[in-house]
Amino acid sequence: MSVELFEHPALTSAASSLASLREAAGRIGAPDPVAALRHLDCSPAAIRASASAVDAGALGVTSAQAEFRGGVERAETGGSAETFGTWADTVDGQYAAAARAAAATAALGARLAAELDELAVSASAEVCELAAAASPSTAAVLSGDRSAEVVSAVSTACASVVRVIQRRVSSLSALAAELEPLTAPAVELS
Repeated sequence: MSVELFEHPALTSAASSLASLREAAGRIGAPDPVAALRHLDCSPAAIRASASAVDAGALGVTSAQAEFRGGVERAETGGSAETFGTWADTVDGQYAAAARAAAATAALGARLAAELDELAVSASAEVCELAAAASPSTAAVLSGDRSAEVVSAVSTACASVVRVIQRRVSSLSALAAELEPLTAPAVELS
């Protein structure tokens, strides 16, 4: 029996723990508990790396803004026209808005990664407990026992795994709502 790999290592471990339950489920026509895990698969490490890259970009924008502001101040003291100052203030504001948006995005990404990591780890622990509790019935089904009691216990365990995953997936809607503002441009360039 091969181990199914997931992006999140806790889910790979859970899939391994659910392997016998999965095999028993297949024999009696119960829901596949390992397939349910796919709905929670994620890579918090990749999200953290992206958030770090955005954060580094925010620092670059802040540095560019400071250089720009210094150049504007030099130009304004040299007797430049008033319209230049107005334009420069607009551009400076856009730099500031872009830097704030990038920093907020990076912070959200880091928090999102942490929450997804915790979600995958806790769901994995919960479904492993369900599989362990059904282990005697799972072994019985795998040895050919089709009594109502063991078939019901395996079916119940599989359905419980699916419900755990469904509950955890539904909790992601709050995180998705926090991502909505990121779909619009952070700064409208003039």
